[in-house]
Amino acid sequence: MFWNFLPLGVGNLVALSFLLTSSLWLRYTFKRDHFLAYEKRANSKEAPFVFPHIFPILGSLPIAYLWDPRGFVLNPNNFFQSVPPVLVKILTQEFYVVRGPENVKALFKNSGLCTSIPFVKFALGYAFGLPAKALRLYDKDDSGGNHVPHPGSTVDARNRIDYHVHQSLNRFLEGKGLLPFWTRFADNITQQLYGLYGRVGSDWGYHDDLMKVVGDEATISIINALCGPYLLSLNPNFLQDYWDFDRNLQTYLQGMPWFLAPKAYAVRKRVIDAVKIWQQHARDHFDDSAVGTDGDDPFWGSSFFRERQEMFLKMDGFDYAAIASQDFGAVWAARNSIVSSSWAIFEIYRDPELLAAVKAEVDGCALKDADGRIRFDVEQLLRLPILQAVYAETLRLRMHFYIIRMPDRVDMNIRDWIIPRQKVIVTPTTVAHMDPKAWRTGPNNEHPVDQFWIGRFLKYPSKGAQDDTQPQDSASSPAFSTKKIEGSWIPYGGGPRQCPGRHFAKRQILLTLALMVSLFDCEILEGGRNVQEDFTLKGFGGGVSHPAGKVPMRIRRRDRRSL
Repeated sequence: MFWNFLPLGVGNLVALSFLLTSSLWLRYTFKRDHFLAYEKRANSKEAPFVFPHIFPILGSLPIAYLWDPRGFVLNPNNFFQSVPPVLVKILTQEFYVVRGPENVKALFKNSGLCTSIPFVKFALGYAFGLPAKALRLYDKDDSGGNHVPHPGSTVDARNRIDYHVHQSLNRFLEGKGLLPFWTRFADNITQQLYGLYGRVGSDWGYHDDLMKVVGDEATISIINALCGPYLLSLNPNFLQDYWDFDRNLQTYLQGMPWFLAPKAYAVRKRVIDAVKIWQQHARDHFDDSAVGTDGDDPFWGSSFFRERQEMFLKMDGFDYAAIASQDFGAVWAARNSIVSSSWAIFEIYRDPELLAAVKAEVDGCALKDADGRIRFDVEQLLRLPILQAVYAETLRLRMHFYIIRMPDRVDMNIRDWIIPRQKVIVTPTTVAHMDPKAWRTGPNNEHPVDQFWIGRFLKYPSKGAQDDTQPQDSASSPAFSTKKIEGSWIPYGGGPRQCPGRHFAKRQILLTLALMVSLFDCEILEGGRNVQEDFTLKGFGGGVSHPAGKVPMRIRRRDRRSL
């Protein structure tokens, strides 16, 4: 027979395959049962267990992630849903997954022991095209993120890139730079939306996308507040290129070569070239007399960028091209708060009851200038419970990001689980924000976690054991609260390296919402009311999600006599 000439006959091959499959399955079931027993422990003074997998070489290769990343992350049977910390092996890579509010709080508490250098370098190199000479500086930086370098560090003080970049961001977004930046933005967004008010008639007019209308006005305002007027005026297509770059972010981060995505890489070149043009113009025209009392100037915009020029040029490997890549990363980082504003407006206008409640709040604290324009004191907006709840629930529902940490020089203790140093730790915001055990869903579970409901962040005065998510009488007023959800609401990360832009982002979103509902009536049309998020591989995991389609609307001026 023909088969006899083969080293193994068909019957032997079948038997061998069956034996191998059975062995792998028995190994897997043993590991799984051992793991299930581990999951029931409150804590363990040892390294977390390996998440069980069938094939030793492939490990927990997440094939299903390719076509449904959000569904994979939220699948109760995968490694992202493990209750105790777990070690995941995929091919040659390993990382630890940490979830659950108490574990996440412990992670943030101890994250001062971590370094962010490998992940910053990865993002700057892959997404923002930072040249290799500048990237090498991150490899050499062994000084740590504290004011005093690690003992034995060999890097020159001027080349402590991780420390200096983080300090510059803190000074700008949490220190002296925040107030002038905020003041410029408040003036800009008011001007932009009044410009839109002038273009919109008192009769209903059609726009094909609410999200783009809000997003464009907020983007222009933030870029002008950050960079002054010249970045946009010298580069008329920058606004479109900015969002085209953002839509292609996962293309860059996945390491797709340029010849497979030439349009995406052409967009990246254009946005970085635009930053170069703006910054060359600033270098050519700036002098000290242009600096205002707040330290900013019209050419660089924020003193933040002017100071970074000086800081980076002292470092090895940095030239103007490298600075432009770094600085575009700082400009791009505003995208989360911009997209959040659009989503929040969408939720308000598609719910008449919510719209009425928000209008009542913001109308009560609206002021008018001598020119008749509405102004808001942001400190008053920060005390409005419903407006804040809209902001918080938008970030809970729409933020899809992987918080990544790595213990630097010592092992990390997370509630007695030991994470070895130099090992990657991953915490998905989606898992925390969609945990039905952590979030209120209404008295009869009528508000599941995958739907927008501001009641998760509102508490009413309660009597005895009565439900504090519902008013006890018509005079009851809610209070905004994020207590008892620490470790579950994590849109900005946590610990020493949590997002320094969180203070500005909240103010920016609240003011944008207040101005929009004060100035405009909007009606979301059929086809847009139930728009979904983009949960494709290209759209998931980079921060606040984009909608998967457009939101057509009718818009008109709001009758200002009602204010």
